[in-house]
Amino acid sequence: MEEKSQNLTINIGEINTLKVMRDTDYGYFLEAKDGTEVLLPNIYVMEDEMPMGSLIDVFIYTDSEDRPVATTKMPYAKLGDYGYFTVVDYKSYGAFVNWGLPKDLFVPLSQQKEYFNIGKKYLLRVCLDEQTGRLYGTQKIGKYFNRDMSGLHQNKLLDAIVLAKTPLGYKVVADNQYEGMLFSNEIFEEIRIGDRKKVYIKNVRKDFKLDLSLQPIGKK
Repeated sequence: MEEKSQNLTINIGEINTLKVMRDTDYGYFLEAKDGTEVLLPNIYVMEDEMPMGSLIDVFIYTDSEDRPVATTKMPYAKLGDYGYFTVVDYKSYGAFVNWGLPKDLFVPLSQQKEYFNIGKKYLLRVCLDEQTGRLYGTQKIGKYFNRDMSGLHQNKLLDAIVLAKTPLGYKVVADNQYEGMLFSNEIFEEIRIGDRKKVYIKNVRKDFKLDLSLQPIGKK
């Protein structure tokens, strides 16, 4: 089994491996190698599995007062990942979506391409506001696509999430960074927006997009 390695710093929006340092009335304080600490609230503390000095994996996000906080629960998507989230609340300044944690993910009005309806699902990318340290969701994902296609080749296997239906087929985000297309005439199974699929590269295009397939190329 691989030995855990303690995080050098505390990284918001990511899974961190931190050392259990102090027990307080509010929960355990966990520490990174640089000495910074974060609270793991009592609700997540399992004393038998978290002895003092042990290393544990936690997800870091910010609470309602923008303080970093740790949780042993994992969100549906981490920083830089894409997810298909349900809107649970709507305000004049933005929407809140369920991403699997007690505090919902905020989607500012400026990051929405359409009006969000409560109960409806939208495909979003999890981003970090560097100034406030807050995580937020965005529907405006075009600028995040990678245009460096080096290392990509036919039949390379990638993970993809289905983004939208188009007249040609389904637009997808592959490996959280490439824009790609699955063509309707090559799909022989049910497919829906938000589905996660293993895809094979069929063609690396000159416009920095990928033609993809659900089957390896050359196999019927």
